[in-house]
Amino acid sequence: MRVIVFAQDQSGRRDHGHYTKPDLASALDLFFSPDGSKLFLDVDGADEITREDAEAAFVIDRQVTFYNEDGEQTVISADPSP
Repeated sequence: MRVIVFAQDQSGRRDHGHYTKPDLASALDLFFSPDGSKLFLDVDGADEITREDAEAAFVIDRQVTFYNEDGEQTVISADPSP
């Protein structure tokens, strides 16, 4: 199932990413890496989210939202087009 990724950029360039990936796994690979970067359920960074949490949320809602350490939002959702 193809997914749509929106990744917010607050670096000043305002170069938000909006693109598709062939499946959830390839989209999550962009954000959940072994380099130790943490991702969170909330913009304040209080509740960490794991890749497994993100996968489970996507199965239920067909969408998952999380934030990086800089408070930039990422939304991955199922592509509704046929």
